[in-house]
Amino acid sequence: MVSLLVAPVLALLLSVTPVEASTPDDRPPVTVSDFFPESENLSTCTGFAERPGCGSESRGGWRQTAVLAAILLGLVVVFGNVIRGVRRNRKSLDR
Repeated sequence: MVSLLVAPVLALLLSVTPVEASTPDDRPPVTVSDFFPESENLSTCTGFAERPGCGSESRGGWRQTAVLAAILLGLVVVFGNVIRGVRRNRKSLDR
């Protein structure tokens, strides 16, 4: 069983060719981000909690809401099956 899991991982690791690291002369550093406003200092917008004025319109949207809905629907299905299984088990024990 373990060999079925380990073999594909080893095959993938052995087939990957190393990529040469780019030198700083190849490309300039990226200083613009869609998620942080250009008017704010980047260090003031990073941290545990998002500060006011540091967000952007690129965050969120209908796709993020759809993912949240799918996660919640999955949780309802899983816990619904668990509850139904427990109730069936209790009914069979009461007989």
